[in-house]
Amino acid sequence: MNLYVDPRMYTTQTSSLDHASSGQSNERLKKTCDEFEAVMVQMMFKAMRGSQPKNTLFEKDTATEVYQELFDGEVARELAHNQSMGIGMHLYQQLAEE
Repeated sequence: MNLYVDPRMYTTQTSSLDHASSGQSNERLKKTCDEFEAVMVQMMFKAMRGSQPKNTLFEKDTATEVYQELFDGEVARELAHNQSMGIGMHLYQQLAEE
C-alpha cells in the first residue's frame, strides 16, 4: 500500500492579500520549516518501515498500514517540534537571510 502524504495538510492557509509584519512573517517561516522537517522525518520513517522483512508472525492488513502511517506522522511532528533534528533550523536560517 502506498499512501501519499500531502505536505499542504501540514501548513496553514494564508491569503495572498495578507500584509503581515516581518516578525509574523518570520514566525510563519519558522513554523513552515518545522513542518517541512516533520514531513522529511515521516518519509524517513516510511523508508525504515519498508526495509523490514515482510515475513512476520502477524499479517498486516490495510487498517494496520493506515494506522502506522498516521502514527508515524504524529511521531514525526512531535519529534520535529520538540526534539528537532536541525533540518528545519538550517532551512530557516537559509531562507531568512534573503
